[in-house]
Amino acid sequence: KKYSKLINPVAERIDVNVLIHQIPGGMLSNLVAQLKEQNALDKFEEVLKEVPKVRADLGYPPLVTPTSQVVGIQAVLNVLHGERYKVITKEVKEYVKGMYGRIPGKIDEDLKKKILGDEKEITCRPADLLENNLQKIAEEAKAMGIIKSEEDLLTYALFPQIAAKFLRGEIQEEKLEIEEEKEVAAIPKDAIPNEFKVIVEGEEYNVKVIPTGYAIEKAEVAEKKEHENCIKAPMQGIVLKIKVKVGDAVKKGDVVATIEAMKMENEIKSDRHGIVKEILVKEGDIVSANQCLIAFE
Repeated sequence: KKYSKLINPVAERIDVNVLIHQIPGGMLSNLVAQLKEQNALDKFEEVLKEVPKVRADLGYPPLVTPTSQVVGIQAVLNVLHGERYKVITKEVKEYVKGMYGRIPGKIDEDLKKKILGDEKEITCRPADLLENNLQKIAEEAKAMGIIKSEEDLLTYALFPQIAAKFLRGEIQEEKLEIEEEKEVAAIPKDAIPNEFKVIVEGEEYNVKVIPTGYAIEKAEVAEKKEHENCIKAPMQGIVLKIKVKVGDAVKKGDVVATIEAMKMENEIKSDRHGIVKEILVKEGDIVSANQCLIAFE
C-alpha cells in the first residue's frame, strides 16, 4: 500500500475495493456502469459497503461470473430501494434454491424464507431438472410463422424476444458496404490511424482497417401515463413479460410483470388487491423508474 501510492495513485483505491469491500476489478466496472444506467452513481459508496453484507447473507458465494453479478446487483437494489431485499432478483432466488449448485456457507432461515417464499430448495443436480422443451419451442415458433431453418429455431430458442422480431422482419440486418479507398492529399496531425502492423508469434502482418459506417437502433420507449392507482416500475429497465390482462383480479403479492434491469430479471409484484383496468406498457418497452405499468380500477 505504501509503494502503490508512488506507482499509481489509483492502485490504493483498487486495493481498498478488493480487500475491504471484496470488489474485484471486473465487478467494479460493472457496478459503475449499472449505477450510471439507473442515474444513481451518487450511491456508489453505499453499494460498496453493501456488497460484502449481501455476500455474507448469501453464504459467501465466490465473486466470479456469474455469482459476482448476482451479489452485486442485489446490493445495488438494496441501496436503491432503501430497504434490504425489498426487491429480489430471479437469479438470487435461483441461487438460494440451489440452481447454481451447493451454497458454500449458510443462509439465515428467515432470509431464505423471504427469498424463496413457498418454493423449496433442491437437493439434486440442477441440470437434472431441465426439461427437454426444444420440441415445444419449435411448435411455438412454427405457429408464429418465423421458422425457415434449423438456424432460425436455435436463434429463437436462445433469444426468444429479439429473435422473434428479427425473424418477422421487424428488425433489419445491417448491411455493410465496403467503400473504395480514396486518395488523401495530406494527413492531418490528429488523424486516426487505420493501418497497423500486428506481430503474432514472431510473424508480422499488415492490417488495414476501413470504416464502413454504422447504425444505431433506437429501442422503443414506452409512453409515460400517470394514474393514481397503479403499479410502478421500481427501476429503469426493459419489460420482458406482462403476466396479467385487463379484467384480471390481482391479489397483493401476485407477480404482474417481469423487468430486465442491470442484466437481471426482476419480478414486479402487486402491492395491493384490485382489478386490472389498463396495461400501460407492452413487452419490449423501456420504462423508467416510478413509471406506471398497470392501472387498477
